[in-house]
Amino acid sequence: MPQDIAFYLPFRASINAEADRAREHHLAWIRDHDLVRGDEALRRYREWRLTDLAAYAYPDAAPGDLDLVTDAVCLGFPLDDQFDGDLGHQPERAAALATELAVVSQRPPGPPPPRTAPIVRAHADVWRRSAEGMSPAWRRRAAGNLHRFFRAYVDEATNRHFGVRLDEAAYVALRRQAVGTAPCFDLIERAGHFEVPWAAYYSQEVQTLTRCAGDVIFLCNDVHSVEREEAQGDPHNLVLIRQRDTGRGRREAMAQVAGMVRERVELFLKLSGRLPELADRWGLDGRGRADLERYVAGLRAWMIGNQLWGTATARYAADAAEQPAVIGDLTAPV
Repeated sequence: MPQDIAFYLPFRASINAEADRAREHHLAWIRDHDLVRGDEALRRYREWRLTDLAAYAYPDAAPGDLDLVTDAVCLGFPLDDQFDGDLGHQPERAAALATELAVVSQRPPGPPPPRTAPIVRAHADVWRRSAEGMSPAWRRRAAGNLHRFFRAYVDEATNRHFGVRLDEAAYVALRRQAVGTAPCFDLIERAGHFEVPWAAYYSQEVQTLTRCAGDVIFLCNDVHSVEREEAQGDPHNLVLIRQRDTGRGRREAMAQVAGMVRERVELFLKLSGRLPELADRWGLDGRGRADLERYVAGLRAWMIGNQLWGTATARYAADAAEQPAVIGDLTAPV
């Protein structure tokens, strides 16, 4: 993982006071759901410090809510690892798993059918807890974001299978779904037990704020993970695409990606400074204004928290791709 690239992220970071307790809860949860098998795999999973990411991203979540979002966010990494091997080169198998996962959020929340795969059972548990107390409109939006996230795995598997060489525009469009930030941003509301008013959430301005935050996360992640993805022969990384398409060296390509981060952050700062004026336009009452502010604060926490975690986790270490797998096959029904 490159350590000498600085990103412009002028946001204050804080970590949830329940971080240590939530870590132990999550490790017990993944064992109960058979997601990490064996003491050595569990030790290496702990070194990824995934629970720190959730504790940074949701610094104000109450204990039970932090447990939920920690399990939900961390589950994305075992899921991602399912596609690092053969599954990630087999579009039909990838589509079958993506469909099984997407169907979970289309049913009424509850336990999964018998003999489902561990990854599907864990997702069903997270979805049941996520949906509690949220409106039907939020559930529909969250289910749609999850569906697009799962579908992106199929698109990536198709690209690998057929050797598709994405240009930058096509890659960015796919990466915005594959990074999984949309479901994580939905959890800002669930963790805080609020919902952004419809008129604000679907406005061009708030959608742009949301997109900027998601872009910042995937751009930083592409720098963090470039060595891992290069070692795996995975073409889905903007640094590698910049090197290939422009003939630039690694450091220059990373500096260009860092420049894209700055552009997104500057736009985010400009738009977020207009929230009081925009709230007047949208006719928000006091509660609506407070909920909007909480959502945007959550986006800030995600951007800076992701960067702090990305520079500390062992997941993106240079030799990580050469180590034995931490996550085994979680797709076979049991």
